[in-house]
Amino acid sequence: MASCTIRPFQARDREGVNAVARAAFGQYSKDYQDWPSFIDGIGRMADLAQSGDLFVAECAGALAGAVVHLPPGAPRSAIFPDGWSVIRMLVVAPDARGGGIGRGLVAACLRAAHRAGAPAIGLHTSPIMGSALRLYEALGFARDQDLPPIRGVPYGRYVLPAAEFDTALARLEAMAAARL
Repeated sequence: MASCTIRPFQARDREGVNAVARAAFGQYSKDYQDWPSFIDGIGRMADLAQSGDLFVAECAGALAGAVVHLPPGAPRSAIFPDGWSVIRMLVVAPDARGGGIGRGLVAACLRAAHRAGAPAIGLHTSPIMGSALRLYEALGFARDQDLPPIRGVPYGRYVLPAAEFDTALARLEAMAAARL
């Protein structure tokens, strides 16, 4: 992630964020039922900036990733308690993967959750999203609930208590240092 900057979303980022989201999920086109409507929803990721903190990764002037942090009290799925922070839609462009962008975006969410005073941060993900799942588990997120499948794909809810935020951030820093 040498030449990448993690920063808050700006209105001019809308189409870039939506394009990265569609590209990032493209590998799952055979996994989800009713793919056309699913990817249509994914392709409106920038709309989430209305209810949360949308962070983008900008690398050499181009958007390469994005994620949303929903603070406590923001509108969210009923699967998450109202007091938690929530990580939504961590996406990294396929040609930018492996360089630490995902780690940087997750760190931005952890810092935002800490600033918001959240007692925990949650997310939902699927075993088909292996790279993301390995990252979350390495940071200390624990699966605490099976969720109903989304368009035929299994999902689980994961949580990281606030007492673990600093440890997770230290792990992210160690991962970044190990890649240098």
